[in-house]
Amino acid sequence: MRKADFTSRSAAALVDLLIIIGLARLPDVIGFLSATGYILIRDGLFEHRSVGKKLIGLLVVSSEAQGLAPTYRESIIRNLPIAVAYFLFLIPYAGWVLGPLVLGVECLTAIGDGAGMRVGDMLARTYVTLGVPFAADMPSAPGQPDGSSAGAKDPHDAQQ
Repeated sequence: MRKADFTSRSAAALVDLLIIIGLARLPDVIGFLSATGYILIRDGLFEHRSVGKKLIGLLVVSSEAQGLAPTYRESIIRNLPIAVAYFLFLIPYAGWVLGPLVLGVECLTAIGDGAGMRVGDMLARTYVTLGVPFAADMPSAPGQPDGSSAGAKDPHDAQQ
């Protein structure tokens, strides 16, 4: 499987960041817990994809068992450095320096690693690869052949 490029991963992270900001805006402790919870378990949701990864068409897979989707356990381990950065952002002054530092290390590690693995990926033994976008996950309309027919090589070819 091909590793996901940095631009696709950044676009998926932006979508997830918007969700996290929305959750954090909920009142008091509910906002904090829901944002933290989403950060930690997001890669275990929706067929083992975060909302951003599902929209962009990325997939998190295990690096040990080829092609297997990670569980909530791996999602929590994988996203722990991001949760730490979120906690640090809540600390005035020192956290405003340390939070971006943690995120910077994550980004630089993903850019510099040959497999595109960030620190969280190395801890959870996962990596992000190009998957199938959510539109291709949906079944085709009744009466139309789906992309898995013998003559169609592309789902778009089957609908023409």
